[in-house]
Amino acid sequence: SSAVLSSTDGVSHNEETPIESTTKSMLTRTSSSASHKPLFEQLRNNADAAQEAYDEVTKSMRGCRTLDEDDVAHLDSVQRVQQDRENFVKRGIEEEVELFRAKKAERNMTTTTEIVSARDTSAVTDSVNP
Repeated sequence: SSAVLSSTDGVSHNEETPIESTTKSMLTRTSSSASHKPLFEQLRNNADAAQEAYDEVTKSMRGCRTLDEDDVAHLDSVQRVQQDRENFVKRGIEEEVELFRAKKAERNMTTTTEIVSARDTSAVTDSVNP
């Protein structure tokens, strides 16, 4: 048990007022009102009450208006624009990769041609100057 000193004149604190702790008062209230229910039901009721309070708060934050046709049309158009943008970027990347591969193949062909030409030239030179 706890007590609080109080004063009537503001100077002397000679009166002691007993107070009951909040947890103790809650336990006595709970035990007296719910003593006939099993603990499982008490816990379930507490959880249900907490869920209802949470649902009330989140419902007010979310709002409860459903999407109308204009909203759906707008969201569809936004999604189409995003998809078109992604497709455009993807096509651009694919085209750049193809150009890269073509340039690489062209460069390899040029290098191969130069090597073959050099070999042919050296072969001709070797056959002329034995």
